[in-house]
Amino acid sequence: MKILLATFWYLPHVGGVDTYLKVLKQGLEERGHQVELLAHHPSMSEIYQPLSGKTIEKKPILYPLYELMMDYFQREQPDLEDWARFREIESYAFELASSLFSLDQFDLIHTHDVISTRAYARIRPERTAHVATIHGLLMEEFFVTGEITQEGSGRWKYSFIEERLGASSADRTILPSEWLRREYVNRFFVNPEKLTVIPYGLNTEQIIREADAITPIPRSDAKLVFLCPARLVPYKGQRYLIEALAKLRQVRDDFICQFAGDGSQRAELEALAASLGLQDHVQFLGNRSDVVRLLKQADVFVLPSLVENHSLAVMEAQVIGLPVITTRAGGNGELLTPLHTGMLVEPRNSQQLAEALLTLMENPDLRKRMAENSRRWGRKHWHPANMIERTLHVYEQACEDRK
Repeated sequence: MKILLATFWYLPHVGGVDTYLKVLKQGLEERGHQVELLAHHPSMSEIYQPLSGKTIEKKPILYPLYELMMDYFQREQPDLEDWARFREIESYAFELASSLFSLDQFDLIHTHDVISTRAYARIRPERTAHVATIHGLLMEEFFVTGEITQEGSGRWKYSFIEERLGASSADRTILPSEWLRREYVNRFFVNPEKLTVIPYGLNTEQIIREADAITPIPRSDAKLVFLCPARLVPYKGQRYLIEALAKLRQVRDDFICQFAGDGSQRAELEALAASLGLQDHVQFLGNRSDVVRLLKQADVFVLPSLVENHSLAVMEAQVIGLPVITTRAGGNGELLTPLHTGMLVEPRNSQQLAEALLTLMENPDLRKRMAENSRRWGRKHWHPANMIERTLHVYEQACEDRK
């Protein structure tokens, strides 16, 4: 088949969707399929196909569209706030730009967010099958960032419709976790017959080769290394990890916590760490291309997320062989077995997080046993073949739906 993998988000970027698309593309091509990508350019000023180089500038579409739609909103929906208006305008700009590509050349279109899924449900050729993978709940992120503050508000209603349409507009929809399936069925009333849960896969062989080529260098200060690789944004919950480190330092001070990633909260988090006297216990490393090396040098992996679906970072840490501490947010509980491959704590609970860190610091045998269990689990369950074969089965179902 000739397959288009499309997303509203920009490519390339640091994050789970980018990693997922690389693994999926490689797996499909190894099985003889032709794959093209379509996404926003990182500048967000154009929609492009990075493999073919085809590009559509957004400005000639967005400016007249803005005028037309703002006139419409003022006339027909004057109470609709700008937050929803701008999201709607951007969605239609993406849809119109996407329609200018030669979509009839593809046998199947696979979209990767609620915005692109709704767009392609409207513009895809009639014979072309359409599969969606939804990678998380935008509504949950909006609650954390404060963009939505209460159920029933105008923003909440807009987001509800956006989520529901995004999860139900394709012929078939793939979800990476049982948690997300339950959310869409019970909370957004999506038909469960359209939904298939397929956990993510990783290029485990490449990760293992890269990790095996790295020889860990013991720290001269003998401190344990905690690693938290995630964007520095509110829903990743790093502030609660920093608060936990301050509590931990009252008992033990032989640790260092490395934050690999960047984002809008960096300055705030650095200031919080300084105010708690943690200058000698935290390192903000920024975006890194050597995360496997950092994992190989670390003793414990920590991810204090407030919102999560099916964390590729947790999976990668397991393949390397690290004990994992993360929260019970979203689908995290599906990735590990407590006290076997890792530990689960409540989101926003810095006390529980500090206690989990202390438990692993004071029990080296437990830490070692969890690391080995984590390694075996990750290498068995996260091989990409599992995801690719099941995804191809969904493709076949979607193609049958089109006949």
